[in-house]
Amino acid sequence: MKKIRHVAIIKKYNLNPSVVFIFTCVLLLLFTFFLSGFSTSKPKTFKVMSYNIHYGIGMDKVYDLERIAKVITDQDPDIVGLQEIGDSIMAATLGKLTGMHYVFGPSKKSMKGYGDAVLSKHPFIWVGNYSIPSASSSRYQVMGVDVDLSSIYGKNTKVRFLNTHFDWTQSIGSQEARMATVDVIERGFFKEAVLPSILTGDLNAIPNSEPLKKLNKKGWITNKPHSKLFTIPVLNPKRQIDYVLVRPRKDWKIIDAKVLDEPVASDHLPIIMVLELRS
Repeated sequence: MKKIRHVAIIKKYNLNPSVVFIFTCVLLLLFTFFLSGFSTSKPKTFKVMSYNIHYGIGMDKVYDLERIAKVITDQDPDIVGLQEIGDSIMAATLGKLTGMHYVFGPSKKSMKGYGDAVLSKHPFIWVGNYSIPSASSSRYQVMGVDVDLSSIYGKNTKVRFLNTHFDWTQSIGSQEARMATVDVIERGFFKEAVLPSILTGDLNAIPNSEPLKKLNKKGWITNKPHSKLFTIPVLNPKRQIDYVLVRPRKDWKIIDAKVLDEPVASDHLPIIMVLELRS
């Protein structure tokens, strides 16, 4: 009966059946598109970790890179900023153990000396490694790579990833060194408009300190306000000095931020952030 009625309507208004068919298909497509706007598809996210590994020596005084690698792989991060790496061989070993791309950033201009490292599931290109001010006996640097996130966000999607370790003492000189390091980061990696960026590191500064305020003024944002992400001491953490920061604000959504309870592998707790790239 319904078919006869439809035919009658077509005849009554002298409609071409082919036109009616096309019009119906268009309506169905529009309806499908409309519904898709209300879909609850999962956002495309990726995970970043910052971890001071204390040169692979745990709180039990045992040197164990396999233990460090397991802490990392159990969390399945996309990109990791590691601080206190013994040398380039240690960086290569951690790359092999985790199955991730790696690069070492020397603090004393020697691949045989200490420094920091980046591990990544995704390919990257080297950007640079700059010495930063220090008033202590230690030398430090900030390293940078551009990571290709095309496998998550589509072709040619890249982010700039920086990793560093700020001077550590509470002397006036070290306090000034930490402040000056913010300027080195700007001059070294942000002379002109660049990619959405991530900064990981042991900054040896608490959230309300002057170095963090200066970073905030430069556009860096960190964990959600009033959240407590204490990373030291590992047995009864009371302070945050390890960070994942992002900039500019408009390009990022912080989905989650947490500190991993791992009180043996290092003298710092790793901090982990789940991010969504908006742009």
